Formats: sequence, structure tokens, C-alpha cells
Amino acid sequence: MPGRLPHIAGLDYCGDCQPAGEVGGDFFDFRRLPGNELAVSVGDVSGHGIGPAILMSGIQAFLRGLTGRGSGEIPGVVAELNRVVCQVAPDNIYVTLFYAHVDPQRREVRYVSAGHEPPLLLRKRNGRAQRLGSTGTVLGLTARTVFEQRTIGMDPGDLLVAFTDGVTEATDAEGREWSENGVLSVLRGCKDARSSELVAEILESAGRFADPMAPVDDRTAVAVRLTETADRTLQEDEAMELAFAAA
Repeated sequence: MPGRLPHIAGLDYCGDCQPAGEVGGDFFDFRRLPGNELAVSVGDVSGHGIGPAILMSGIQAFLRGLTGRGSGEIPGVVAELNRVVCQVAPDNIYVTLFYAHVDPQRREVRYVSAGHEPPLLLRKRNGRAQRLGSTGTVLGLTARTVFEQRTIGMDPGDLLVAFTDGVTEATDAEGREWSENGVLSVLRGCKDARSSELVAEILESAGRFADPMAPVDDRTAVAVRLTETADRTLQEDEAMELAFAAA
């Protein structure tokens, strides 16, 4: 998992993972991109044990390499990663992935979701949550998969939260799942909290809900909030452009 998080003006972000055992198949990562953008990835390798954990490690490393080289647009990055998964993963293993670039200057998030649990974008102005649905199938099915990129605008205070199905499928003693509604209840109850506090509360609340005797899956969550700093920075850039135009 990532260690030090790079400072990105206009963003407050954090992530955490609770493996079901000594090793897990979930991963998340943050990478700084040129232009003060943030690359966010959350993935889940199917299955449990050392095999999926090793595959997860390799996938994360390869994705880091693609991101670090600035390897094309988001769909191209995910398509290249998918070809690698198809080559190295056993036939019964697949990977879900949410991969996004968050741009605080343009106030937008561009993303591809490869069969991943739909992330949520919580709007500050009205408290409504928008689901970011899949734009392609899971990785590892076929190397010919085409992935679509979508772009969603963000306003200062808006919050993007992505997670794996181990969070929403936490099950109580009566067989009920915590579900997306459990995540939403935390977000709306802690809407002004810092991203680190939100991530901690999501994972802790899912853990409290779950029956300790029920099967446990890895649980991962990340949160990215566009802060007021982004708004001020954008206004300063616009003022500078106007000043140059006037000169």
C-alpha cells in the first residue's frame, strides 16, 4: 500500500485496506501526475490466499509503471493492464478496477471502471450521491475488451469515495448485507470530516455490522475531496489570465 501521500493542492485524500487474512487481494494506490492531478486506483483480485495476493502485487506494480510513464489516456492504460492480466492470470481469476484521474484545477474526475463496485460522488450542495457505474468488463476475461472513459464534474466540497465489495457485502448474523446504504449513512453522517476520518469510519462501521462468524473478505476504501483551496487556486489563475490579456 502507498506510504507517503504526495501533496496535491486542492485535494484532501486518503485510503486504507483491511485484509481478511495475513495477505489480501485488494489494492489501492495514489500517484501524482503532471499538472497537479492525482491518479487513483482501487482494485480487487478474485479469490483468496497467496496466489491472488502475488497477482495483486504484480498488477499494482505494472499499473504504477504505466501511470509513472504517462502512458496514454486512461482507457489505453486500463486496456494495456488488461492484456497483461489475460497473459499472466489463471483462467479462473479476474480483477475489478476503478482507475481515475482527479483534476482539482478543471474540477473533474475522468475514470474507467472495469466491473468494479460503483464508487460514489457525494455532492456538497445538495447531499445527493451519484453512482459511477462500470465502463467495461472485469480485467482478465479477454484481451480484446474496450474500455470507455467518463468525465464527471466536481465542485469544491464534493467527495469521491471508492471501495471494494468486501465493504458493501459485510454480512450480519441474519444474512443482511451492509450494502451501499451503509456507506451512504457514514458519508452523510460525517459529511464534513476529513478523508482519513471518513475512510476509518467506513471500515470500522462495516466491521461492527458484520457477524464475526460470517466469511470475511478484504475491505478497502479511499476518499478524495475537492477542497476550497481548489476554488481559490482556480480564481487566482483566472485573474492572472485576465491581467495578462489586459496587458
